[in-house]
Amino acid sequence: MKKASIGGSEGNGVVTKRAWQVLGVTSLTNIAIGIDLSITNVAIPDMQSSFPSASTADLSWTLTFYMVVYAGFLIVSGRLADRFGRLRVLNIGFGIFIFSAVLTVIAPTVLTLITARGLIGLSAAMVAPASLGLAVGAWPVERRGTAVTIWGSTLGLSSAVGPIIGGLLIDAGSWRWAFSASIPVVVITLLWGARTLTESERNPDASRPDLVGSVSVTVAASGLALAIVQGREWGWGSPTVLGLLLLSIGAIALVARRITHHPAPIVPRELLQVSSFKIAAIAVFTFSLGFFSAMLTMVLYLVEIAEYSTSRAGLGVSVMAFAAFISAMFSGRIADRFGYRNVVVPGILLFVTGACWLYLRATSDITYFVDLFPGFILLGAGIGAGPALLTGAGVSEVDSANFSVAGAVMQTARQLAGAIGVALIVMILGSDPTTASFRSVFLYLAGVTFLSALIASRLPSRKQII
Repeated sequence: MKKASIGGSEGNGVVTKRAWQVLGVTSLTNIAIGIDLSITNVAIPDMQSSFPSASTADLSWTLTFYMVVYAGFLIVSGRLADRFGRLRVLNIGFGIFIFSAVLTVIAPTVLTLITARGLIGLSAAMVAPASLGLAVGAWPVERRGTAVTIWGSTLGLSSAVGPIIGGLLIDAGSWRWAFSASIPVVVITLLWGARTLTESERNPDASRPDLVGSVSVTVAASGLALAIVQGREWGWGSPTVLGLLLLSIGAIALVARRITHHPAPIVPRELLQVSSFKIAAIAVFTFSLGFFSAMLTMVLYLVEIAEYSTSRAGLGVSVMAFAAFISAMFSGRIADRFGYRNVVVPGILLFVTGACWLYLRATSDITYFVDLFPGFILLGAGIGAGPALLTGAGVSEVDSANFSVAGAVMQTARQLAGAIGVALIVMILGSDPTTASFRSVFLYLAGVTFLSALIASRLPSRKQII
């Protein structure tokens, strides 16, 4: 197989037709991932019709385990793509995706379903860094910012339309129909990619990734999430819960040791010396404890309390994702002018305000455009201005050689926090959600994201970054 040409330009900064085609193919990978993940939020209530003995806490693992596995293997997959070829890793990842999606559709038990979702998390961890690397490699250096923006925006857009598609398919058939929606997108991507994509230059001398560290991250997050979700039922002082907490602590300690001793740890040691990176990583972690669980919370609220149909709930929460998409398109330009801190902090506070609005307006008798719509817009605007800009702030002082891995670490922090956040809201809602328990969740969302705003306020000013 021939190697991809470096830069993909015919002149200084000129983007070729092939570069656009590569960007189109790799952006389809985001559409497949975004649709699949966002559908999970609207599918969970309907899954209970197939598994009546399973609780919401049990079924929430279809989302939690996905995020845990994705986070655990994202950085390792990026290193493997550099070592063995991005196209090869991309194709293997999509092979796992198709197998796992089919397994999800036919899953006879909850355990099978959760396992299938974890495998899709693994495939997403393989596909995402490989597709971004292929896209960036096909564009001239001067225009790669545009390529990254377009590539990333497709994930946001697909996350907005996913709940609508999922809701319609669920009402027309079942949640199994909804999870089949991403399979045709993957098949089209593979066929188009076979004609368009060429293998990247391999680096056999690249350091071997820390697989032990990655597995330890997955074990730590899974153990903590399981303890949080089942703590009330099993007893917070029960041997099982205490054992899970000790397992998580031990796994975290092992990760810390691997970071200090492994030649290619999941978090490069030099990144920990960059103050802005550490602040941004902590801020994105705390913000993700709230924003990742916001859509699931609102779907459950609309279905359980407001008694919306699945398609109506999907359409209702899609407003939040569309607002995030639009906000993300403009927030980067504003941050370039006024600095990350001056945009990130107000952006996060928009999310806090939206959560407070929903806390005040939450009742069993709601008017969508009066009680929910303003809160959804504020939540979405905050999401659009938060994670992406925090990632930008985090890599702003990082050496260019570590840009990719720094961004991957930030994504890992987001996914880990998302898994823990979902576990926390499931714990707060309990087995029989009420309006009062949802108001508690909205208060939690406001509190944890306000903490993120306080942390982000410690980011350096634009002048210091530049």
